[in-house]
Formats: sequence, C-alpha cells, structure tokens
Amino acid sequence: MNLETIMPIIYLCCLMILVGPRFLAGNSSLKQVLSNLSIWAIIVICIALSYQGYYYFI
Repeated sequence: MNLETIMPIIYLCCLMILVGPRFLAGNSSLKQVLSNLSIWAIIVICIALSYQGYYYFI
C-alpha cells in the first residue's frame, strides 16, 4: 500500500471520529438513524455513479 491509498483512509477515519458522536447524539431513535443513513447512502451512490459515468462517457 502506498501513501496515495493510506492518506484517504486516515482522513476518513479522523472525519468519522469527529462527526460520529454528534451524528449519534442527534439521532435519538433507531428509525431516525436508519433514515439518515439511507439518505447518505443514496447521496454517496449518486456521486459514485456520476463519477464513474463521467469517466465512462468521456
């Protein structure tokens, strides 16, 4: 593994440590947590598909 692979992983872990407690405190019920995670999953999937589509068609 080179530095170009390790640095984004470290960045993502640090971001999750910073954002995670506030996210869990703001979502009091399991239904609300699952709803918010599903919304974020849809956003990430759309971004990933657009990124892949951009390089596929161009």
